[in-house]
Amino acid sequence: MSADQRRRRMLGYLPPVLQSGTKIQSFFGSLSQELETMESGLTRLMRSRWYSLARGFAVDATLLNKADSELGRVAMLYGVSPRRGESDVYLRERLAAMVELHRTGLASAPALLRLVSLVYMARQPPRIVWEGDTAVGLFSVPRADGTYRDLRIELADNPEMPAGSSFRNFGREQRLLTTNQGLETAQVEISLKATEREIAVPILRHEELGLDVIFLGRIPPGSTLLLRDGRPPILDGRPVDTPIILAHPTRFAGPNDVGVMARFDMPEARFSVFKEDHGLPELSPGDSHWTYDTVERQEVRAYLLGWSSERQQAAEAQALPVRDTPRAELRFSWTEVTPATCTLRIPANHIPPHLLVPNEEGVVPGLPGLVKELAAALEYGRCAGVRTRIELTLPMPPESLIASEGPLNLELDPFFFSEQLDATDELTSFGSTISLHEQFSEPQEKLTWDGVFNGTRFDTSRFQS
Repeated sequence: MSADQRRRRMLGYLPPVLQSGTKIQSFFGSLSQELETMESGLTRLMRSRWYSLARGFAVDATLLNKADSELGRVAMLYGVSPRRGESDVYLRERLAAMVELHRTGLASAPALLRLVSLVYMARQPPRIVWEGDTAVGLFSVPRADGTYRDLRIELADNPEMPAGSSFRNFGREQRLLTTNQGLETAQVEISLKATEREIAVPILRHEELGLDVIFLGRIPPGSTLLLRDGRPPILDGRPVDTPIILAHPTRFAGPNDVGVMARFDMPEARFSVFKEDHGLPELSPGDSHWTYDTVERQEVRAYLLGWSSERQQAAEAQALPVRDTPRAELRFSWTEVTPATCTLRIPANHIPPHLLVPNEEGVVPGLPGLVKELAAALEYGRCAGVRTRIELTLPMPPESLIASEGPLNLELDPFFFSEQLDATDELTSFGSTISLHEQFSEPQEKLTWDGVFNGTRFDTSRFQS
């Protein structure tokens, strides 16, 4: 309402005899001018203090001009800075979302995924889907050409991370230390390399558990033996059918000789553990100690009293008559559950449009700039003491497999649906918390075994000599 319209309205409230007075009209005219000035000042105050009314800026304005605008100043009060290529409309939405996140809490998985979606300039909050202990965020993000694509990000709490310990040029009976810093028991993989000379029937002992892992074969010079839990051993990348024994050589007296300690190589002796299922000891959280040695021929015979004579002779032939343990190289590998850590997995083939615009130095932020903004968002919302990690993943196109069977043949026709994947960014050094993982399908291995079965069961009955 203008000053003249307000003056006429106020005069209309007076009796007609007073409306024609010169001084009355001059008084209400001055009053209407003052009210218009006050309304204009109040409007400016509201626009400068309320994000939906504050004056915005152009999309292509500089960061200095955006920050100096009314909307930029209001956003700075809440710790939100305008970004390059960001419109004032999206900044208002982002500011409102940040205030809402502060009200509901920043440390939850939906809040962290919402912070990440704001970095990608998503137009709506992410849809949260839980896959086990992993929170998956699904939302649409803009491309540089103005179109939209669906994006999938994952947030995992206490992720599983690879760990290991390596030992070089060590000899027999040296204590080797492995430390599982995770929260749960881990399955170990053991890699033993013959660096000095051939290793005949190596044995590894877990000191805390008292378990022996025995490979009833030989490792040629320069070759590497890989032992995995529940799988056949691999020698230089090729599976072998050599037996693996997991034993706990504690000896007990026979049923008729209670209280008398039986000899290790007597028929009455029995093991508390004796397995041939390619099992390995588990790593409990904390420290574990190992020792390495070889088994001579007489000790092999004592371990295998319950086997047939043919299998005993074949195993004894692999061992040396007198122990001769060469130096070797050993590596323990396992996957441990990392405590107080959350991992964000993002696709490496999408960069938000505002990070494809050159900055003041003429450098395009690209993928390193995206990682920095995501790391800042996670640090902003994480709990105290929780470490954050960012992992880059490369989504693969869907695969189709068509199988057709004929009279004497079997045809497989695999193909991938067409999808253009362009890699235009170069990874540089932007922190020690970034890791790039490449996954391969598990190799298919052919397993063969033989044996003679009878009524004797390990762990419960005495061995047959």
